[in-house]
Amino acid sequence: MAPNLTKARALVAELKSLARPAILALVAPPLLFWGVSNCQESDLPPKRLPVLRTARAVHGLTPDQASLGYPVRIRGTVTFFDPYQVGHRALFIADETGDVFVAPGHLPTPGLHAGSRVEVSGVTDPGGYSPIVASSAIRILPGSNPLPTPRASTVSTLLTGSEDSQWVALRGIVRSAQFDGMHVVLTLATNEGTITATTDKEDGANYSALIDSEVIIRGVAAPLVNSRRQLTGMRLLFPGMKTLSVIAPAAPDPFLLPVRRLSSLLQYSPYPASVHRVHVRGRVTLSWPGQTVCIVDDSTGLCIQTADTTALSEGDLIDVAGFLGREASLPAISAATLRLDGNGRPVRPVTISPADAFRDGTTNASTVSNASHIDVAAANSFNADHNGELVRAQGTLVGRNHGLNGSTFLLSSEGVLFTVVPPATATEIDKQLESSLVDGSTIMVTGVFVGKVDEQQTTRQEGIARLESFQILLRSPSDVVILSVPSWWSSRHSVEVLGLLVFAMAAILAWVVLLRRQVHRQTGIIRQSEERFRDLAEHDGLTGLPVRRVLMERLELALHEIKRQPVTLALMMVDVDSFKQLNDSFGHAVGDQVLCTIANRLVQSVRLTDTVARMGGDEFTVLLNGLRHEYEAQKIASQVVSNVCAPIVIDGRTVEVSVSVGVATCPEDGDNVETLLRNSDAALYQAKAKGRNCYQIYSADNVPLLFTSRFSSNPT
Repeated sequence: MAPNLTKARALVAELKSLARPAILALVAPPLLFWGVSNCQESDLPPKRLPVLRTARAVHGLTPDQASLGYPVRIRGTVTFFDPYQVGHRALFIADETGDVFVAPGHLPTPGLHAGSRVEVSGVTDPGGYSPIVASSAIRILPGSNPLPTPRASTVSTLLTGSEDSQWVALRGIVRSAQFDGMHVVLTLATNEGTITATTDKEDGANYSALIDSEVIIRGVAAPLVNSRRQLTGMRLLFPGMKTLSVIAPAAPDPFLLPVRRLSSLLQYSPYPASVHRVHVRGRVTLSWPGQTVCIVDDSTGLCIQTADTTALSEGDLIDVAGFLGREASLPAISAATLRLDGNGRPVRPVTISPADAFRDGTTNASTVSNASHIDVAAANSFNADHNGELVRAQGTLVGRNHGLNGSTFLLSSEGVLFTVVPPATATEIDKQLESSLVDGSTIMVTGVFVGKVDEQQTTRQEGIARLESFQILLRSPSDVVILSVPSWWSSRHSVEVLGLLVFAMAAILAWVVLLRRQVHRQTGIIRQSEERFRDLAEHDGLTGLPVRRVLMERLELALHEIKRQPVTLALMMVDVDSFKQLNDSFGHAVGDQVLCTIANRLVQSVRLTDTVARMGGDEFTVLLNGLRHEYEAQKIASQVVSNVCAPIVIDGRTVEVSVSVGVATCPEDGDNVETLLRNSDAALYQAKAKGRNCYQIYSADNVPLLFTSRFSSNPT
């Protein structure tokens, strides 16, 4: 690893002698980081990081490099400063190498502005998307500089993120101007899509006059990111009207533009398509102020999304100026402005069959809507051509979806499901129809038809739009007419009657339940008492271990089991060393705690299938069954002696304990209960005779075995 560091340092030294300081500040940090990443930490002597003196040197770091906190000292020009920004107050600095974002730690008393000459001192930070200068101190220098010459850019280039934080110029048409506190957000449309441009609000500036103007905006390309530091979009931040140039002003009055028929929107024309506003005219079929306005002319209908809150009535003739686009594969007008042109007669709805709305047809919608006599057969031949028109349809109510703005209704007709959407006053409809409008009712609704195109089928087939689903937008509560209601014996009432019957049956059988509860309660008390007595009879009251009788029963069963399987068992007799002396020295209360602790250690030292029992006093017995070899018993006995001999701390006093263990195996040392007990007890006395704190395998001739192990009571 060390040679790589030597090469990196040599290369940096050569650059110092050949390159200008600005280039050195750009190249040295990545090389140094490369050398550090290829070296052992122990190979690196402590070194100070070089000072970065250009914006490109900071912005050219990787996030990992920026996290090292390189010291930064840059002199440059402020290209954008927003004191109202939530979070970090947006500040961008440009020098001759590029731009970089600065998170000011403390702002000087005189306010900053675009063009201010400043000196920034801070450290590098990974930032939310690209490296920034953080914890910075800013000093305003005398005088000011002109803003740098911007680089012409496009929306597609900005969305790659390659021009992040750089000073750019973008050309487009202003679609809308919205105010957000102290900020103004312009929506700029270009041939490659739309982007927003944000600036601080200026007194006296007429931002509405910019709508539909072709402009060039010079500003900083700022990223939009998510919590994973991923780029989700871009926006422009520009320092005010001084960096916005109007190339072609908007028409003084958009309503003086030629009126377009609704059916001509998005139709083929040999002339270049205009990206400016269009002017349409029609009669109002639906008005949800501040949300949606639907109109029809002599060709078709159209629903327009607008924030205009002008109060309109059905049949009013209005002019609409807005920008043409597509929404769900259908024509749409956005950022619309409305103007009332006169009152007119209400539009007559077209009666349609929801099933026939999906069928192909060629009849012109205006022929039906303007005819004095509605030809139902002709009307039923329409498909998506009904979009935006006032229609009347019949269906059966099959459900509702409850939301914050009221309920939407789900209707069914001839196997076709469609949604009916009430206006903002949906709660009024709920109140008027709650008692009578029930599932299964047949109702007639009048409203505006809004279709959704099946884009997948359109693409796969001949390219003609096919209707996938539709909904009907209601104008008022009077648009819902109940034609019939289901009989009283509905599914809901059937459930209610069934509930009453169930309640009656429950009442009849209540006394049986009460009696059974009393019987169960008494039986439970008796069973609990029996279980308690049985537990007291089978378990030691102090340690909770099984008593001698339980051990004898399990030993008998184990002896019968080994006669059928080629396994063996062992019986361990465990006795606490010098327990009487411990009792006399510390008292019986401490002695009881010692016995409980030893009992727990015994249980933890053996297997789950083994039995640990208290025979009485300070004597315990362990039954090891299912052994395959005799040395398994020796291993467990050794583990018992080792685990138990650890000192016990009781009330701040340390108590030294140890045990002696005698082991007898079956069938080597006996094949019945009496013999195993006698021989394991004899082995126990052999262990005590050898000095205690050890285990002893039974030996008839009392000869010490090789498997005797001894442990110190004070291990080091």
